[in-house]
Amino acid sequence: MILGNSRQVASPVAPFSPPVGAERMIAHRGFSGRYPENTRSAFDAAWNSGARVLETDVQVSADGEAICFHDDRLQRMTGWEGTPSDYTFAELQQAVVRGPNETVGEILSMADLLGSFPNAHFIVDLKDDRAIEPLARAILKTNSAQRVCVTHAWDAWLEAVREIVGPALQRGLGWETMAALVNAARRGVSPDPAIRVANYAHIGWQIAGINLAADQAFFRRYVEMAHDLGMAVRVWTINSPRQMARLFDDGADAIFTDHVDVGLKVVADRFGI
Repeated sequence: MILGNSRQVASPVAPFSPPVGAERMIAHRGFSGRYPENTRSAFDAAWNSGARVLETDVQVSADGEAICFHDDRLQRMTGWEGTPSDYTFAELQQAVVRGPNETVGEILSMADLLGSFPNAHFIVDLKDDRAIEPLARAILKTNSAQRVCVTHAWDAWLEAVREIVGPALQRGLGWETMAALVNAARRGVSPDPAIRVANYAHIGWQIAGINLAADQAFFRRYVEMAHDLGMAVRVWTINSPRQMARLFDDGADAIFTDHVDVGLKVVADRFGI
């Protein structure tokens, strides 16, 4: 099976259990609705609020450290010029990450994050192919492969991480395979079973003005097809309790949110946790 730039799937994806209880609500960049995203305070607050699945992003520093940072530029979150890879990790630790209501934090290494929450599960968005090996090193260093899912990147990048870390690592559909599933759901035709290269099929509410999960008929087909292929469906990034309830009604397995307190209340009211 060829994905992305002629990279073959290294091995079958690991088995997984569908999300239950608090796992149905994913802390998007930590408790980013209240604290600086991807910082220790955001992750501490998410965990202390009851979240058990934490989502983050990985970029890489000039000296090859995998860091928890979303943007490819530093300006929005720190006011610094340039990209994360223009600075060493020691230099990046001097940056002040700004959050809601004048909260502040600092940039974390991926190894520090994974090691600080040994009972958490993580979803890691791979933002830069230069971060492939640094991310893999952080996962191996913290012995966390079984509780990490890499996603939101080209299929070839995701497989490259699994080739280094091993088949215990979970993954989401890459951009190519996700597009194939979206296309099948749009057309109402059966997807190619060969795209079942992941544990999870993620989908956004709306992208660039195009309704995805917001389109109820499309979303129901997407969920049905993903479930038939043995993949759970997780939707990003939802902060409205009404939208959360509708997505769960239509078969969503889990939801990313900036406001984990709101999301966990929806889960508790609906499923009990």
